[in-house]
Amino acid sequence: MASPSSRRHMQPDNPETVPGAIVKSRPHVPVDVESMEVSEVGDVELYGLGTNDTPENPPTIVPLTLGKGREYISVDGQKPKDDEAAQASLDQSTLICGFVMYAACSSTLLVVNKVSMILVPNAGVVLLCQVVASVFFVRTAHMCGIIDVELLEWVKVRKFFPATLIFYLCLLSNTAALGTVNVDTVIVVRSCSPIAVAALNFVALGKPLPSLQGFFALCALAAGAVMYGILDEGFRIDGYTWLLVYFITIVVEMVFVKFIMDTVEMSTWTRVYYNNALSIPLALGSLLWDCKSVVGLEFGSSAVLALSLSCVIGVGISYAGFNLRQLTSATSFSVAGVVCKIFTMVLNGVIWTKHSGPLGHVALFTCLCAGFAYEKLK
Repeated sequence: MASPSSRRHMQPDNPETVPGAIVKSRPHVPVDVESMEVSEVGDVELYGLGTNDTPENPPTIVPLTLGKGREYISVDGQKPKDDEAAQASLDQSTLICGFVMYAACSSTLLVVNKVSMILVPNAGVVLLCQVVASVFFVRTAHMCGIIDVELLEWVKVRKFFPATLIFYLCLLSNTAALGTVNVDTVIVVRSCSPIAVAALNFVALGKPLPSLQGFFALCALAAGAVMYGILDEGFRIDGYTWLLVYFITIVVEMVFVKFIMDTVEMSTWTRVYYNNALSIPLALGSLLWDCKSVVGLEFGSSAVLALSLSCVIGVGISYAGFNLRQLTSATSFSVAGVVCKIFTMVLNGVIWTKHSGPLGHVALFTCLCAGFAYEKLK
């Protein structure tokens, strides 16, 4: 309760037109200032009638001058619900835009990377082009004043590098596997990750096991994956070795990278810059590891076009992935990933014949549906 000396006493000639006045009901009656309760809204003191209010004579919404402009606010200090509805609508629009951007990039990148690996059969070259393009785009936009990005700082680099290492290993194993297996196989392996994530969460983080319904969904997911593996006519041991590395790293990424993101404060574009800038030495290292295959590469017009398109989508997915993670929960992000995989499966089936047969598609769809059900039931 503010002291009487700090209150602003005024007796307006017309309470309906004076900012800060309390309007009761016609006819106007004198306001008992001493019985009012006082609350502060910014630097404006607002008097509320408190126990003097009655259902027949409630206080109404009155105009207050708050800094610049005018804002209608109720005498209890609460903003009208219209503001909350407008904010909710804005948040929903932001979420929809974030999902559309992520879906457009995520559903096409796998197919474009497959094309790039056919024309330029070296995962290190493809990834180096993508991370360099992302760093160039972010730095250029920062220099032009379009976006605000924090440059590399050793303290943050040290904390963020483990996430970058896991991120790059995911990309490298995924892209290398695409050189020998089809897109559908990569999707199946990615869809099986909730099985290992549930086990790792229980063993390493002490989280509870899934519900009974979630357990049955995981069993259906495993059955679909086994069925796909039996029907896979393009089985190659080197491709599945890379897929095993991809499976391990994607599980670690899903469990621990979210923790790193939450503990290292930075903007979305700064995360994009850190992730790709720190990936450049890793990409150069992978080139040196497989330098013999780099010498014989040929870059025709089709290869340059495919690489350029993959770089553009790579910049988009770098931002869209981090952005959607911040806008949604981990479960919602996983569901978005399942939807994107369905789009990828359709696109891959339309553009060429490098995909599984009808029974393989049934097994793949079983994995996707079971994964979606698990995210809803766990």
